[in-house]
Amino acid sequence: MAERSEWILGRTEATARGGMVAAKTRLAAEAGAEVLRAGGNAVDAAVATAVAAGVVEPWMSGIGGGGFLVAHVPDRDEAVVVEFPMVAPAAATPEMFPLAGTGTDAALFGWPAVVAGANVIGHRAVAVPGTVAGLALALERYGTITFVDALAPAIRLADEGVPVTWHTTLTIARDLAALTRFPATAAVFCDAQGRPPVTIDQTRPALLRQGDLAATLRTLAAEGPRAFYEGPLARAIVAHLVEHGAPFTEADFAGYEPTVVPALEATYQGHRLVTVGNGSGGTTLVESLHLLEAAGVGGLGHNTPEALHLMVQAFRQAFADRFAYLADPNFVDVPIAALTAADYARERAAAFRHDALGPIRAGDPARLGVRHGLAASMPEYVGQPSQALSGSTTHLSVIDRNGAAVSLTQTLLSGWGSRVVVPGTGVLLNNGMMWFDPEPGRPNSVAGGKRPLSNMAPAILTRDGRTVASFGASGGRRIINALAQVTVNLVDHELGMQPAISEPRIDASTPELLSSVRLPQATRDTLAALGHRVAPRDEGQFLGDFASPVGVLRGDDGTLRGGADPFYYPTTVVGVEGTS
Repeated sequence: MAERSEWILGRTEATARGGMVAAKTRLAAEAGAEVLRAGGNAVDAAVATAVAAGVVEPWMSGIGGGGFLVAHVPDRDEAVVVEFPMVAPAAATPEMFPLAGTGTDAALFGWPAVVAGANVIGHRAVAVPGTVAGLALALERYGTITFVDALAPAIRLADEGVPVTWHTTLTIARDLAALTRFPATAAVFCDAQGRPPVTIDQTRPALLRQGDLAATLRTLAAEGPRAFYEGPLARAIVAHLVEHGAPFTEADFAGYEPTVVPALEATYQGHRLVTVGNGSGGTTLVESLHLLEAAGVGGLGHNTPEALHLMVQAFRQAFADRFAYLADPNFVDVPIAALTAADYARERAAAFRHDALGPIRAGDPARLGVRHGLAASMPEYVGQPSQALSGSTTHLSVIDRNGAAVSLTQTLLSGWGSRVVVPGTGVLLNNGMMWFDPEPGRPNSVAGGKRPLSNMAPAILTRDGRTVASFGASGGRRIINALAQVTVNLVDHELGMQPAISEPRIDASTPELLSSVRLPQATRDTLAALGHRVAPRDEGQFLGDFASPVGVLRGDDGTLRGGADPFYYPTTVVGVEGTS
């Protein structure tokens, strides 16, 4: 018998056989589903969804950002990654971000604070965007539709306008002070009085129209993706950045190239997980899964105190290694192979304590083959502990009728990126420079032409060469712990995609252990008694305390089942029964 009433949130699971798209907004998912209905493959649908997402959820992503696409083709059991991350301009140096001397940034990492927050908001926070080039390359290599066709839904949405929901209004309102610092940004996302648009009557919604962005997308459709990097559009973007003190040249844009590389792989309980590597969240996800398997977490019951206690130690070990060693391997010696090796995980997991939370430190550099001697970022997790952090990352997952899968995560980095819209273009630019540690002498310190450390970790799960699931999340550094737990739920506990996402989670990416209030009080008390700094969080407050996953699960008979974060209002899964 309950003494008080509770507001219960949940989502139904989508089911289909002809293809499925899971995305963070309905209109973006519908754009991809239409491509599947017309006979397109998973890459076609993913690219159309991704471009549309930048229009309908501009605070999350867009053509001014970057990301990663993981694809699995079951006929060849081939897994590849299209990398299109943001890159520092060639003239970038640590000196462009002088340290404030006290405090940490108010954004996703908790780095030491920079004078005037210049690495978080404004023109100097911008890195070279990769989204246009990356999506075009994915379509060229693995798609069947034209770039023009892939852009068409986004152009229509930008022209006709996107209905404003309470979520849109709230998202603009919570960052209104920063958005209105830039007139071109306020002109797009605020009303004539500089306020967030509001829908009063759902039969006559306010519309967020983006005419300049539609024109820019038409230019890309007519002239091709290189028009974003060379020519009048690129010159306009660079000129605006230079005018406001950012160290860009036209060569920074003209020289940008996405890449196609093999996926990073992890073996977990007879399954293969494929994701992104190098200085990304995927590398830490792979290390986390190997540690969880070595610790035997899957056999200790679902969300039991014993399982969660070892899970936290695995996550803290992986993050200690992340902050100590991960960066762009083209600039610094990064021990990717050593960190993601199963034997290293067994060594570290053997030291995990069952009776208490013991000390956890980054692996020995000599053991990992690291010779540079650079200091670790945020030793012992010094930094932002537990406040809710709004990211601007979005994720989408697609599995088509043939079982081919795409997992794509793209971002502007923090909410609304740099908050800078280039006048006359509608392009909202990223704040990718915030991903760098602003302190010099660290593996992930600022350098010209360098890729910053990213949290993105799009993932695909396979078994015996067959696609099992495509999933990923938004949520900054909390993405990694979330996806590890979704994997455990799918593989060890054989949950469907929706329950695997909906189950209560923990997050150990900050000094405190965030714990869903939906976990039993006795479980949280046990964790506290074991030495964890348990910080209860209520997802129903909609403050983004945990990452926000979506995904698609494929059964042995080809049936597709989609799941989405029940605490993120716009997210939607759309299934397709047949193709034309």
